[in-house]
Amino acid sequence: MTLVPDLRPYTSQDRELLLDIHDEVYAELDDPLATREAFAPFLDHWTARIGFACLIGYDSIEPVGFAYGAPLSPATTWWRNVDPQPDEAFTRETGTRTFALSELNVRKPWRGTGTARRIHDALISDRPEERVTLLVHVAHGKVVALYEQWGYRIIGETVPFDGAPPLYAMTRQLHT
Repeated sequence: MTLVPDLRPYTSQDRELLLDIHDEVYAELDDPLATREAFAPFLDHWTARIGFACLIGYDSIEPVGFAYGAPLSPATTWWRNVDPQPDEAFTRETGTRTFALSELNVRKPWRGTGTARRIHDALISDRPEERVTLLVHVAHGKVVALYEQWGYRIIGETVPFDGAPPLYAMTRQLHT
């Protein structure tokens, strides 16, 4: 097992691979939003967004994980349900201000090896946006703490759509 994954950009031929990795990562959870049927439309929504970016990590030929996201558009509803509600100056989006990291999935054999951090950092390293945001389950304290170690801070709590669990909206500055 290598600790430095080979990172490759997403192509449309990788859709099923991302679905397979997601299935494996969430196999042990009893979460109706984590099923393949629920995730596939979500994946399609993100891949169709302007500025979509995705990196897939490989250990030789073995896929180990992926991360993807896209810039928030001026019409985004990302900040709408965040409590406490950030001020308008914070939530104003231009289409080039904030990169939303939607997914970061790493298969079990590569967890705890720094692979997630390497995929994450490579995805956002050359982003032109001034900040990155993500949503993380409030109940996943270890994951929240990990993101805080990576420089993210909690902005507030949100339930972005019906059926979603409570999530923290977190941000990290990329550029000032």
